[in-house]
Amino acid sequence: MKKYLCDQLTNDPELHIEEMEQMLLDKFDVKVSPSSVVRALKDWPRKKMRRIAQQRDEDLRDYYLYRLAKLDVQSFQIVYFDTACTNTLGCLRHSGRAPKGKTPIKYNKLKRGGQWQILPAVTQDGILMYRVYQGSTDKFVIEDFISELLHFCEPFPGRNSVIIRDNASVHRSPKIQQMCDEAGVLYVELSPYSPDFNPCEEIFSNLKTFIKKAYKENPEVAEYDFKFFLEWCVEVVGDDEDLAKQLFHHAGIPITHPE
Repeated sequence: MKKYLCDQLTNDPELHIEEMEQMLLDKFDVKVSPSSVVRALKDWPRKKMRRIAQQRDEDLRDYYLYRLAKLDVQSFQIVYFDTACTNTLGCLRHSGRAPKGKTPIKYNKLKRGGQWQILPAVTQDGILMYRVYQGSTDKFVIEDFISELLHFCEPFPGRNSVIIRDNASVHRSPKIQQMCDEAGVLYVELSPYSPDFNPCEEIFSNLKTFIKKAYKENPEVAEYDFKFFLEWCVEVVGDDEDLAKQLFHHAGIPITHPE
């Protein structure tokens, strides 16, 4: 029965205990207690799940990696960018401790200030530049951001000479492509549904964790000037070179330096 459970969890790792109980009853006509299921799965602990889009195309992922290899793109040449959003509620921790049978309660002074966008450019040395702003992210915001980013870029194959974007429509502006061409900078598109190839995704995860920690320690700063608070958080996380190199490694990019 344990092998059967493990096979089912391999196909569907988010099954709950009661669902597994029912599956065992249907398959073996045996009523198993929840504690027995838990003991049987002691070597299969619950973990944070990584979700992969069914739309992911492995051929397109291979082609993206092939393009980088064919161009001999090195890590010191790459700049990734992407956007994430947060708000004042994103500063709060959503779990806490309390006696058994009690719900943990915490009172906070909350202000609804709308959504804030965080738009960083990430290199192997950290966050090269960023913007924090309210409102939507359209092609004009991205065009203006890339225009500024290009001041930090050298022509290929120099440092920061390959800008990598995801396949969001606002990143596909002909004006951006023209600006990059004129600057001698490559503008490369990630394969669709491939967040694991983009260190920005993990930067955002680390940033959101740090925002919650910083708010816990300095709530008055966030409540007085939320934009300043977010910018400070971005700079602290963005200055961590070891983290940036680690995230490049996670994205499959070995760290290299210009000769």
